[in-house]
Amino acid sequence: MATINIYLFHIIIRITIVAMSGSDKERNMDHVLIIGINGTFGREVGIALKAAGVQVSALMRHPSRLPAALEGVHVIQGDVLDRSTLAHACEEVDTIIYGVNPPNYDWSEKAIACLEPVADMAERKCLTIVFPGNVYALDPADGPEFDEQAVQRPRTEKGEIRRAMEQRLQTAALHGAKVIILRMGDFIAKDSGTSWLPVLIREGRRGITLASPCAETLRRTWAYVPDAARVVIRLLQRVDELEAFNLFHFQGMRLSIRDIAEAMEDVYGKRVRIKPFPWWAIRLASPFSTLCSGLIEMRYLWNEELLLSDAKLRTFLHRDVPSTDIRTALTEYQQG
Repeated sequence: MATINIYLFHIIIRITIVAMSGSDKERNMDHVLIIGINGTFGREVGIALKAAGVQVSALMRHPSRLPAALEGVHVIQGDVLDRSTLAHACEEVDTIIYGVNPPNYDWSEKAIACLEPVADMAERKCLTIVFPGNVYALDPADGPEFDEQAVQRPRTEKGEIRRAMEQRLQTAALHGAKVIILRMGDFIAKDSGTSWLPVLIREGRRGITLASPCAETLRRTWAYVPDAARVVIRLLQRVDELEAFNLFHFQGMRLSIRDIAEAMEDVYGKRVRIKPFPWWAIRLASPFSTLCSGLIEMRYLWNEELLLSDAKLRTFLHRDVPSTDIRTALTEYQQG
């Protein structure tokens, strides 16, 4: 009889712990930590979260660099590699937006190192991680259409790193974390340091020049990041319906350089001339610049179409996927 009573006592304790954990989780559901809030993805998701009334915190090495649009966000000063600071930043949150992007394509030393403590923290605290995926681990030769079932066959070191990062997140999902990867193409956003557009567009007295890194009619997947950020909000609002590991493609806009040039002429009211992108100059500089060598390494992505299909995302969100057209996006881009 005593053994049965002890057994029942343990069951009651376990039920109580689960119930208390559930109530804590409910209270903290609307508190999100952004790591990499200065980056394009982190900033735009932060703006969308604030607009949705979600409490937002940010882990930053330099709090003075908080984007003006995110004034009022609670900032914890520190580095993602400092595990004690990271633990403090995660005390009251339920979700982490991972927007860390190593500068100048210096991924080999920093990409996995920065992700590891975050993945470990998410495992131990059963947090949700939102991770911005890209197309680096996909081989355009397998396309042009790619859905979430596409086999990853990276051609480059950066592709291998991205595959390893996603594999680490899959492991985290097996050990308590919930993972949402939103795979996107090239970014379009205001004040973006990770977008091709500022590199390709040059405005002068005689009009606008748009450099083309590829054939003018070759289509690419472009992600208007405010749209992607709104998708993140919709996914987080239904996070309880998701599996432990979730990969979604965001189709965004399928555009060629010629499509962009025509849209720019409509929006800016100026002639847009298309000229070849100076790959030769990037190649000359690549021995002296990790950024340039990284661009050369990933040049193959401009040689063939690689188009993301988001049928899975549209099905899950009942087709409620934001889709800003290129002309509207360029208008907002110009205003930024």
